[in-house]
Amino acid sequence: MKWPDRIGNVEMLEELLAVPPETLVEAVKRLDGDIMILGIAGKMGVSMGRLAMNAIREAGVKKKVIGVSRFSNADDRAKLEEWGIETLPCDLLERAQVEALPKVKNVVFMAGRKFGTEGSEALTWAMNTLAPSYAAEHFRESRIVAFSTGCVYPLATVGQGGCTEEVVPAPVGDYSQ
Repeated sequence: MKWPDRIGNVEMLEELLAVPPETLVEAVKRLDGDIMILGIAGKMGVSMGRLAMNAIREAGVKKKVIGVSRFSNADDRAKLEEWGIETLPCDLLERAQVEALPKVKNVVFMAGRKFGTEGSEALTWAMNTLAPSYAAEHFRESRIVAFSTGCVYPLATVGQGGCTEEVVPAPVGDYSQ
């Protein structure tokens, strides 16, 4: 795919983010089972769900992408369903709701409380510790990818090229802790 010289708007960016590279299409062909994305309505989940669905279509295989979230924004849920993604509402802090989710072979865990944590630290800690533990327990027989953060590293300039795992973590705030 040839990338444009300039990305003119959010819709154009979203279209570009949804184009699967050939390596992803090939990986999806070999992947056994459906894919569930926990926290799909968050900052990056909608784009990831659309990308996964496009890769499945391009691969010509029959798999489902199941998106799980509280879906506080109805527009995100509608968009996902338009793209062929099955959506399931679930509060990942409610163990019984997590236990009611269908078992799938492949789980991407993207849920977390990252922004607006000041003043609600208890909810941040619950979302970033209890929710993953409930999911790990329920999906213990699945392959789980936990999508996390680089926020544990100190700030770096663009010229430095970012941090590597050799850099000592220096988390600031409750989310990165």
